[in-house]
Amino acid sequence: MKVATFLPLVLAATSTVATSLTRSYDVVKARQVKVQRDLLDVCVGLDVDVEIGSIIRDGKPLILGHVDICLCLSLLPNFCLENTIGQAAALLLGQDGAVSLFENLINTQQHKQSCKLPAHGHSICSFDWPCGFGCDDGYSPYTAPGAGHPSSCYCAPPHTECNGKCGSYPHGCGSAVPAKQYTKRIESKCAAGKTICGVEGGKGWECVDTFNDKESCGGCMAPSPFGDKFVEGVNCKAIAHLASGSVDCLSGSCVVHACVDGFAPSPSRDSCIPVFQAKARDIPLVGAVAGAAANVVVKPLAAVDALVGVDVAVL
Repeated sequence: MKVATFLPLVLAATSTVATSLTRSYDVVKARQVKVQRDLLDVCVGLDVDVEIGSIIRDGKPLILGHVDICLCLSLLPNFCLENTIGQAAALLLGQDGAVSLFENLINTQQHKQSCKLPAHGHSICSFDWPCGFGCDDGYSPYTAPGAGHPSSCYCAPPHTECNGKCGSYPHGCGSAVPAKQYTKRIESKCAAGKTICGVEGGKGWECVDTFNDKESCGGCMAPSPFGDKFVEGVNCKAIAHLASGSVDCLSGSCVVHACVDGFAPSPSRDSCIPVFQAKARDIPLVGAVAGAAANVVVKPLAAVDALVGVDVAVL
């Protein structure tokens, strides 16, 4: 009886201790940066007719159309929702049946590649490199000596790693619990905040932050191969007469900070316009020319616009 009475007390005490230890472990675990494992995928450049063997038309399997695209298994659900041929397959076979159709198409290609998406990487599928990827969070692609392509993302010196990010941390790396745990996974669509864009000069695709990417600001530079609505972006770095490193993409719009000599940011700060350095002796002449031409009194700045045919800014 004494043993029977004592046993529940021991079990209760053990449970309390275990709960306390578990909570302590969870707190410590939450403060640790999780090591992301490489993610697997199968990708291939497809240049084939898509046929449905189960549907016979005129004695032959039904051919839905021709695809000319680099495609990965991970992207098939999105492909069958947005690509016209994928949509047609889904109408005839259902979403799952359409995905299975293209899975079989990819897996039966002799030149398919098994791909490992490295930590901090995002897929960039192209015909010449189906397993292509880019690096996020400040990391850079690493190519081993003698290798033809990068194999991982690394934190290039003098930058250092801190809580899953690569950057400059002059005050050290804080140990606070991250506001949002770093996760990365291959999905059938881009992560939140990114858009599927085509790759210029190729048939591949990549995920782009069009709100902040200086080279694809406000939209994609090439249409998505999956039939997404195309919103053309701007390469902010290609703005004429821009001073090196003096532009940003903020909320999908280019913002110019400085221009080369002879030019200044436009009032809307989305371009560089010529600078007219007005001198006191020039102003009456400019005003007279404009007044004679229009038979009205105009400001010197408007006169220069009329003469040279461009917008100018007076310093």
